Amino acid sequence: MNVLSLPQRVYNLLRRQLKAPWVRFAELPDPRDRRGRRWPLRTLMQTVLAGLLAGEKTLRAIEERSHELALPGFSPLRRRLPDTTIYDLLPRLDVPSLLSTLRAQVKTLWRQKQLAPVGLPCGVVAIDGKSLGSLDHHADGWGQRNVRSHDGSPYWLVRALRAVLTSSVGKTALWQHAIPPDTNEMGCFIAMFDALREHYDALFDIVTVDAGMTSQAHAAHVHAAGKGYVMAVKESQPSLLRELKRVLLPMTSAAPIAQSDWEHKGKCDVQRRLYRSVELAGLPDWESLRQAWLVRTVHRNSDGSEKTEDRFFISNVHVGRLTAAQILRVVREHWGVENDCNWTFDLMLREDDCPMCTQGTATLLLGVLRLIAYNLLQLARRKHLRPSSPDDPSDSPQRGWRQVFAAFASALTAQKKPLTTVP
Repeated sequence: MNVLSLPQRVYNLLRRQLKAPWVRFAELPDPRDRRGRRWPLRTLMQTVLAGLLAGEKTLRAIEERSHELALPGFSPLRRRLPDTTIYDLLPRLDVPSLLSTLRAQVKTLWRQKQLAPVGLPCGVVAIDGKSLGSLDHHADGWGQRNVRSHDGSPYWLVRALRAVLTSSVGKTALWQHAIPPDTNEMGCFIAMFDALREHYDALFDIVTVDAGMTSQAHAAHVHAAGKGYVMAVKESQPSLLRELKRVLLPMTSAAPIAQSDWEHKGKCDVQRRLYRSVELAGLPDWESLRQAWLVRTVHRNSDGSEKTEDRFFISNVHVGRLTAAQILRVVREHWGVENDCNWTFDLMLREDDCPMCTQGTATLLLGVLRLIAYNLLQLARRKHLRPSSPDDPSDSPQRGWRQVFAAFASALTAQKKPLTTVP
């Protein structure tokens, strides 16, 4: 049997995906004067996208390799881009228009049935906050002013809410909502949720959030929209947390209704155990609440000693809609937004400490462009470059990120150099 190399598999994947209209960035208006357009806007945006897919960390590195990198199906540049060409362009581009390109990409994946839920009966979206970069200016009014503790000097933090379809095999990023400087994640949740309903209403039935976005108003808003919620509860909701502990903690003396297999992580083995109660259904001020969960994570050391960590959740999902094992999966996949999605942006794409371009709203724009690149990278890494499991594709081993970026870099230079072999 002829087994394709990783770069060849990536090249074939990109050839298929990049036939879609979104890759032409037609919805993005060109802010430049017609007399000064030496390079088409589509070409410049495709070059930045190719650079992100190849793992480049700076705009200078992308410009230096611009004559080598080319998306499959499009001709490479005859010569490299001059320095600062992209740097000067990005701050002038319209962020909402690029979000329309992200939406078009997601809907292409949707039509291709790449977003079907894995191991769950319905689509589940996780919403989480993310820092996009620390700047020395206010980013056209989007940066939140902070002060460094060691010297009192000011800096501005650009933040956003992001939505990820955690039920899909590729953990596809759906949307980004910029957080204004005078509010926080809590103040932007409803706007983010409404945007998801506007653009992807039929794609998901349940939304999951951290304790920082848990509130009576948010629970009521999601419930009124006919969607399910799973909300973490911590000390920010003291009365609710107290009731959850009163009902759920005594249940831990009995066997859990579900538990995960033991997994080896770091220096210990980890198991998650689920306890559930419907006693608090219809709790005053939380009328939509139907069930409460306690997920106890047990860390077992090599000497046999154990340490436990408890997390509490509330939900309006009907009892029976999710099995006990599926509840554990929903909770775990929400944590995966931080451990998988955000980790990828910060450690592999260097989003937080290397924002590439900090002028104007370029940080927000690059955040959306990284989401577009991330969706292609994750689709390859979590589905097309991994051995297929007949029962659950998300449980089979994944390629390391270095392998993935090496395969993409080779595929993106295939029109200039022969495809290399990535082990």
